[in-house]
Amino acid sequence: MIDRVFIEAWSERLRTEIPETAAVLLKGSHATGSAGRWSDVDFDVLVDRPEPVEEYLAWLVDGPDGQIVHVSVAVADIRSWLQAGNEPASWAFGFPAREMTTLLWTRDDAPRARLDHAHRDHPAADPELEDFIEELGKALNAHLRGDALSCRIACQELANLCPALLVPLNALARPATRPAALRAALDLAIAPAGYRDDMLLCLGLSGQESTADEVLAAAERLVSGTLSLLRERIDRVAHLLPADLAGYLADGTLERYLDRRNP
Repeated sequence: MIDRVFIEAWSERLRTEIPETAAVLLKGSHATGSAGRWSDVDFDVLVDRPEPVEEYLAWLVDGPDGQIVHVSVAVADIRSWLQAGNEPASWAFGFPAREMTTLLWTRDDAPRARLDHAHRDHPAADPELEDFIEELGKALNAHLRGDALSCRIACQELANLCPALLVPLNALARPATRPAALRAALDLAIAPAGYRDDMLLCLGLSGQESTADEVLAAAERLVSGTLSLLRERIDRVAHLLPADLAGYLADGTLERYLDRRNP
């Protein structure tokens, strides 16, 4: 298993390998204390450059027990790294996220106050109601032309977007990993009927065989149920939506737009 000696040695090596290193942070499962046999060792290396920097490096090296270890390094300028903390985490299903970090080294004390924290908090994602509706339209079109794969993909994207729409209606959660975010998403208390099962079906995580018809039906239930909940609680979400969409949600236009089965 990876030990502190290995991590400290790599922190020192990275300072030599990467010019202008201003700070080295440990991230991922080794920062959270949840690392397993196959876990990568993830570092952020922050460099002191005026221009934006985004580089990714990787090594496969012998670990303390002789097993090959994947060392993954993200290189960024300090300003961009700090600004990224003000953006939603792409893996968090719309929740505000708490990304665990450990500061291993800084060149001087100037950035320490900004970097020496046990976590980096990301805000919740904006609810993407328009995209949510569009994905159902894509799924329905794919189903009509007999394209089951495209139908399933659209339903999966729809399910990925769904929790962010419901987060404002529910108690605060701040997951630190994608699995934790998924569990939080599935456990939302204010959600459409059958929400958990429909989410798992659309995401392809139900563990059961399913037809494209069944997946599409689950997606339609997610959309109709979510729209109903949002309209009933419009005061809690209107300020998070574009004004036109908030209006269409409040007066039922979105639900009428999706009701294509009736003339």
